[in-house]
Amino acid sequence: MRTKSVLTFERAMTRAGSYVRHKEKLPWLLDKATYKAQQHYQSLLASWESFQVFIRLIQCWLAGTYAVPVQSVLMAVGAVIYFVSSFDLIPDAAPVLGLVDDVCVINSAARANLQVISKFRNWEVSRR
Repeated sequence: MRTKSVLTFERAMTRAGSYVRHKEKLPWLLDKATYKAQQHYQSLLASWESFQVFIRLIQCWLAGTYAVPVQSVLMAVGAVIYFVSSFDLIPDAAPVLGLVDDVCVINSAARANLQVISKFRNWEVSRR
């Protein structure tokens, strides 16, 4: 019987490559992530905006309306995969602490992509 291994951000990044190569899988992942984020809004409050930017950035990249460096797409998709996974470093079932690692991953990916996020948000504003 195969046991389920803990998902690390490194493994999530590896899985992100598959999603980036097979774009048809991304809408399902984004829907699942959006649903989970809405369920845990209070726990994500500090990272909510970054997470929402990641979702919109991936959607625009997927639609071909905004060009994003591949490494940034991989990090954003990796963060979303990590968030969606309930069996990561701190399982989501653990009361209070379950989403702490998810928030850390989202924040780390956002910090690593500050310029990309800033340019994307400026682009979004310019389209209004």
